Amino acid sequence: MACKNGILKLSFFLFAAIFICACGLDTFYYVDSPVYDGHLASYSSSDTLFDYFSCRTTEESPSENQYMFGSSECIFLGTEIYYRIYNNVSTMLSAESSIESMASDSASASSSASYLIDTKGYKPLKLSRGAIFPLIKAGSSPQNKFVYIKLTDSEPICISTYGAMNIYTPGNELEIDGQPVYPRRYIDSSKGFSFGLDDDNPVPLQTDEDVTWSDTATEDGVWYVDMYAVSIARDVNYTMQYSRPYLMGSVSIRTE
Repeated sequence: MACKNGILKLSFFLFAAIFICACGLDTFYYVDSPVYDGHLASYSSSDTLFDYFSCRTTEESPSENQYMFGSSECIFLGTEIYYRIYNNVSTMLSAESSIESMASDSASASSSASYLIDTKGYKPLKLSRGAIFPLIKAGSSPQNKFVYIKLTDSEPICISTYGAMNIYTPGNELEIDGQPVYPRRYIDSSKGFSFGLDDDNPVPLQTDEDVTWSDTATEDGVWYVDMYAVSIARDVNYTMQYSRPYLMGSVSIRTE
């Protein structure tokens, strides 16, 4: 009987300890990442037709996390786009590898977006006019969106709910005040990515906030832009919750 009573007492204390610890636990929310839409940009592509970034947002959540839309605890806001400029391919690929390593490890996945932004210095894409946060805002009802971004002054950012886009598709332009908007650099919303073309497209500098500089460039006059998409939600405490980063790929840009 003494043994039985000892077991009962031990069980009680264990239960009490678990209960007390559980009361102090932080609440974590899982936010689904954007996904592959059939295209991944590649810096090694020789055809500029394929030098665009794309993805499909995840708003019709496959993991059935409908709290994003129906719960007061966590509200899905949309999808943000982050990028970084490199002059060395190996440095860029190393960053991609470390980000992927964190995102694919269950122990570090929840902090992989912070690693992308705070440690690796990826910056949110800016627009040629105004500002939107997140860039691809959630609609009033869950609906996945397809995103098309080409880093030129001739093709505006496009968003469609009908399917993936592999070329600029008129009628799907992202607009502010009725005007199409174009991708711009974080350092200045008037600065574009056609490096060296004119004063509005300056060649990246070592000191620019959106540049990871290497003293040994892979090729003189060639730059590499790496881009990710991240889903963002807001919890009841107004704390932002981020998904694992989705790699949209990278493109090479030659100085004009």
